[in-house]
Amino acid sequence: MPVPYETAYGPITAVAEWLRANDIDPNDVAHEGPITIDGQCIRYAALLRNEDGHRYVDQATGGAAREERTAPLKVEPPENVQVTVAI
Repeated sequence: MPVPYETAYGPITAVAEWLRANDIDPNDVAHEGPITIDGQCIRYAALLRNEDGHRYVDQATGGAAREERTAPLKVEPPENVQVTVAI
């Protein structure tokens, strides 16, 4: 059986399930983050898509275009998902 792919926050399947439980599409979240819990809010780097639904490059940085988004924290992360908690 193959070893599950790991992200900076834990196994990709566990992270994806937790994001879905909080109404966040895991396909829109950068694997390297950041993902932070700030009070009752999840802050994350969302990968942006053009009008055709394709991700695109930010001309200023040369990397994937992204923006910070927030979503309400509905479900706490499981033990195998390690996200930063803002104080």
